[in-house]
Amino acid sequence: MRSLKLAAVAIVFAALSACTATVQNFSNQPFPSDVEKLSMEEIEATIIEAASARDWIVQREGEGHLKATYAPRSHSAEVAIAFDKKNYSIIYVDSTNLNYNGTQIHRNYNRWVNNLRQDILRAVSARAALAN
Repeated sequence: MRSLKLAAVAIVFAALSACTATVQNFSNQPFPSDVEKLSMEEIEATIIEAASARDWIVQREGEGHLKATYAPRSHSAEVAIAFDKKNYSIIYVDSTNLNYNGTQIHRNYNRWVNNLRQDILRAVSARAALAN
């Protein structure tokens, strides 16, 4: 009976472990060189549009600094987005109901942030390509 309980605990622990991953931060992700012809305001507006398209709520913290929150159902994730004309970064700030323990977090967080990263790069690159 005792071994059955230990096996059940091990299965539950393994299932919970499979749902977590190391927190992904994206530091100094390069923009294509033609992004330099955009103003900081244009870059900021494009980042906000890209994030908003995936239901992130974005607040301006200062020039080149945004805070974005994604809150599906009872979960939430907050990230800091820093940018200039050459690079951008997306860094974990806080979360709710994502089992964050200092290094590990629910794997959905990484999927959400990676989608945000790709959307920002795609949108800013497209805007730069259309700029004069």
